[in-house]
Amino acid sequence: MTNCRILLTRSMLPADLQYIRDGLDRTVAGRYELIIPPAFDEDTLCRLATNADVLLGPFVSEKLLAAAPGLRLIQVPWTGMDTFNFDATKNSLVPICNTHSNADAVAELAVALTLDLIKKISYHDRKMRRGNWNRDQQPLSLKSGMIRGSTVCILGLGNIGGRIAALFKAFGAEVQGTSDRRRPDETIGKVYPQAEMTEAVKNADIVVCTLPLTSDTRGRINRSFLLAMKPGALLVNVSRAAVIDEDALYEALADGSIAGFAADVWWNAPKRGESESWPSARNAFAELENVVMSPHRAGFVEGCFPHLDGAIENIAALIRGEPLHNLVDRSKAY
Repeated sequence: MTNCRILLTRSMLPADLQYIRDGLDRTVAGRYELIIPPAFDEDTLCRLATNADVLLGPFVSEKLLAAAPGLRLIQVPWTGMDTFNFDATKNSLVPICNTHSNADAVAELAVALTLDLIKKISYHDRKMRRGNWNRDQQPLSLKSGMIRGSTVCILGLGNIGGRIAALFKAFGAEVQGTSDRRRPDETIGKVYPQAEMTEAVKNADIVVCTLPLTSDTRGRINRSFLLAMKPGALLVNVSRAAVIDEDALYEALADGSIAGFAADVWWNAPKRGESESWPSARNAFAELENVVMSPHRAGFVEGCFPHLDGAIENIAALIRGEPLHNLVDRSKAY
């Protein structure tokens, strides 16, 4: 194809833009044009979309699609599709793709959060910074749990969940999970249908959530789900905060129904351009010692931007006339 016109639909930092250019230059140099709008309002985007081949970013509208008759790809440069306007694309046949190239980074952080939680690393680090060796073992003991020999249940055995499964298997855990597509193999001993999530967690020592946020999964981890978990079990979330009913979770942590919680995603994240906000506007998770917090940083890796790699590879594939990857199922919204 002639030069591929790529219209950015959401502002990015200069380092992100340079990473995209460098990636495309390595594979399809001279065969693309990256269009950076002076503003990201709908009218400006529509004016620039007339000859666009690719929309790169999360924004789409019926008006924008109508303004881009030659559009060949809508590329979302990350995994989550929960803020994407699927209604605007109901009359469009343009393929929508996301990326899963950050799967290894997210999987590693999921295991790191689990290790921190089960080994009580952050808890004891906080105490030792005050000179306290926790010899009174209050409120948490000196004892650590073990991943080896435990049962780990992964909710959602997709790209990220599958990688997490392999890492836990290497620790010597028995791994099971939920999926409507994946089947048991040498890594995953048992796979439950998504509809049987509550049954799947009943014997799990560690539950890791990687579910996409959709209308079906919003609030899916609720009070009855948490009560179904094994006493003393740990919950780790690297998907979206809204998959969990935060009030029910806080209650379960406070009364000891579950032993601990760790997450990279929270209900009250700061707005774009801001740096501070409490993880929850309603519940004091920061005051609970059996909680490990991470500020939505799983995809931040030294020297690279893993969430952008899949977008770069997909645009290069379009330019070369190769099949696209990570096509989004409109009916499932992920």
